[in-house]
Amino acid sequence: MQKLKILNTREIKAIKELLVKEFGYALEENYAYLQNEKDRIFVVNRELAQIDLDRLHIDRLGLYFGEIKPGHLRLSKEGAQLLYHEARKNKVTLKNVLPLTKIETRAYFAGVDLKKDLGEENRLLIVTYEDDVLGCASYKERKIFNFLPKTHRGEIIL
Repeated sequence: MQKLKILNTREIKAIKELLVKEFGYALEENYAYLQNEKDRIFVVNRELAQIDLDRLHIDRLGLYFGEIKPGHLRLSKEGAQLLYHEARKNKVTLKNVLPLTKIETRAYFAGVDLKKDLGEENRLLIVTYEDDVLGCASYKERKIFNFLPKTHRGEIIL
């Protein structure tokens, strides 16, 4: 059973600042943010945060949004989808969104790191194919490092 901590306003503000720095947008919906011992961030409905979590025996709670790393927040596949679709709903264009070709998408789902020259700056990317968000990847040294979980990998039909 994991121990979840409800983040306070200052901690939530820091997460939102990381999102704005990396992607140019932070979630506007009024979510409560939870953090486990492995620095993974979960989002839940604000009313759920009113419950005393110490009295419950739960294994998981909320949507796994991402993982706090020094200087950035690496989004989960679902976190990237949530951020992308909320930004589109609010007519905001995200930065660091990388559309992939059909061939690149097939390689991505096979778990391959993609070689692509996007400049010198290391950064996180939201990876898309057409209008679908595939997840979050890291760009470093002209390579896109694939963070797609093994459970989501496999052969896709395009």
